[in-house]
Amino acid sequence: MLTILVPMSGIGYERGTPFLLARLGSLAARAWTAFLADYGITQTQHAVMIAIREQGPVGQRRLAELAAMDARNIVAVLDSLTAAGLAERGPHDTDRRRRVVSLTASGTRLINTIGQAAAHGQDHFLRSLSPAERDHLNDLLQRLYNAHVHA
Repeated sequence: MLTILVPMSGIGYERGTPFLLARLGSLAARAWTAFLADYGITQTQHAVMIAIREQGPVGQRRLAELAAMDARNIVAVLDSLTAAGLAERGPHDTDRRRRVVSLTASGTRLINTIGQAAAHGQDHFLRSLSPAERDHLNDLLQRLYNAHVHA
């Protein structure tokens, strides 16, 4: 049996920031995965589609970097997006050996639809906070993220 000692004074672990962030992160991740599944895509596919939308037509290796993926794994993700008619591969303008990836019209529509619906979902998730509190929370979380990722 696992015994967890909670200090008698101060805040117990279940009220501490790391615990709460982990729990909320888990809730948000499950909700996000289910949300994307309703649109027929995975989190990885979504990340790749966002990177393509933000960069425009892009090479596969650079796309893997932008989506924070191993370059060996991007091919399977692109195969699935291509098979679904959401992305397409084509020749590079100046280097015939390279291939560039772009979103199809269907892919662009889907990613825009997801973005609009996600904004509504975020409002629902954060409904207990005022707009100012939401902005403040986001600023604090961004600072924490940057401190740990860019350190």
